[in-house]
Amino acid sequence: MKNKKKNVLLVITLFTMIILVSGATYAYFQAQTGLGASANINVTANTTDSLKFEVGKDLSINITQQNFALGVGNVSDVTTAKATLIANNKTNVASYNYYLYLQINKNEFVYTTEEQTPEILLQVTKLDGTVLNSLEGLNYVTVGDTSGFDITTKEGLITIVDNKLIEVLESNAEHKTEEEWQIGIVFVNLDTNQQENTEKQFSAQLKIQQEGLPTIADVCQNENLAECIKENYTLDSSIYYHDETLENGAGDNSYRYAGAHNTVNNFVCFGSDIENCPNDNLYRIIGVFDNQVKLIKYDYATKEQLGTRADYSEEVTPDTTYYKGSQSELSTYYYDNVVMDGTETNWTTSRLNLMNLNGTYLESLGTTWTDKIAITSWSVGGISDDIVETTNAKTVYDYELGTNKIEKTYDTKIGLMYVSEYFYGALPTHWTKPGADSDSTKDYRSAVNDNWMYMGYYEWSISPSTASLTAFSVHRTGHVGSYYVDTNQTVRPTFNLIPNVILASGTGTKADLYRIS
Repeated sequence: MKNKKKNVLLVITLFTMIILVSGATYAYFQAQTGLGASANINVTANTTDSLKFEVGKDLSINITQQNFALGVGNVSDVTTAKATLIANNKTNVASYNYYLYLQINKNEFVYTTEEQTPEILLQVTKLDGTVLNSLEGLNYVTVGDTSGFDITTKEGLITIVDNKLIEVLESNAEHKTEEEWQIGIVFVNLDTNQQENTEKQFSAQLKIQQEGLPTIADVCQNENLAECIKENYTLDSSIYYHDETLENGAGDNSYRYAGAHNTVNNFVCFGSDIENCPNDNLYRIIGVFDNQVKLIKYDYATKEQLGTRADYSEEVTPDTTYYKGSQSELSTYYYDNVVMDGTETNWTTSRLNLMNLNGTYLESLGTTWTDKIAITSWSVGGISDDIVETTNAKTVYDYELGTNKIEKTYDTKIGLMYVSEYFYGALPTHWTKPGADSDSTKDYRSAVNDNWMYMGYYEWSISPSTASLTAFSVHRTGHVGSYYVDTNQTVRPTFNLIPNVILASGTGTKADLYRIS
């Protein structure tokens, strides 16, 4: 009898413990369900929501003599991604969010027409047949009878769905919601000579998941800024690695930001620790060169920063049709207000260089901040008008900084942007265009909406012209040409940071700038 009572008590005790544990336990599981897909499942004793993801095959296009010729139609590939949410059987409702990305791993294609007619299009269709025609940073175009986003030369990550809500409502009798996306890639037969794309390859894969991909800001907090950008540049689709494989790139192993003015998150607060960074202290990252981050002032420098001595000219009122900044008056400066006696342009003796930029401006920053600026060997040998105005970004880079440059440098902390840096600030679709052309659609005037470095007023570059007493500048409409050095234009100080600068905080947006230490 005694043993029987003990057994009964033991059973009751165990049963009670199970009830208590069941009511209080909460577990979280994560399972992989396929290439690039993940499923998150929340489990409690009383409720179960199931969110699962599936992706189809990788996308690929390989153009050969066998599958492509005049009049044979387009070449395409298609895959799908699906999110399935099943609500718990207690509340019968559930809601989650998810992300869908296209990761382009390889893209060797180029534009084969002078007009740069799009040749590879991305098509996105939802389960209900709705066609997506708006994606940040991409242009939706129609070529012949085929429409889609132009990704002819695009590489890296494309965000298709950003924090998309998926939910099961009480009215849903099956307690289940499915959302399927069809992703297609089309190589368009232009019925022109597209031989340059024969044997070229394109490959990409979909990634669908509940958590968004990390950003550079997520992984680089309290890390070396230059090294972290280099190691994680694929997390930001606006950063391009200019190695020897990047079509029309500089080939100097730099990491450069390119894209539209309001989509590139490369803002830095420099020269101030104030919580709301003043406009005078807004800068943007041009890129990482070797192990140094290079900054350019966001808006044009003021007379309070550069001073009114030396090569200061006057205040001017910008045309707001073009100007993207916030100043009502702009301070203008001469490149070098010398006597026009036919001598060559010389940045090393320019008073804008010696007295305004590396004098008043540098002193105004204070030693705490100037100690973060590296001495740079600026290339100031010059480049011909013909190269800048009639060729392309790569050729200009080669004559400005690369294998064909004129060997002449000047070592100091503050300079101005190079012409090639302005060119490479635009999306890659524009890198084959010249600085100026009689047709505005064929030069950098057509790139102003795709180039974060364009600010909308006449602005000096550091690059002299090999023609007498002229230097290159950006016109307010966006094209590039040479002007006499006693012309008054705006300037934006540019400089490299020392290699050991740390990213202290921020996400790089204008509202949440990077803070460095």
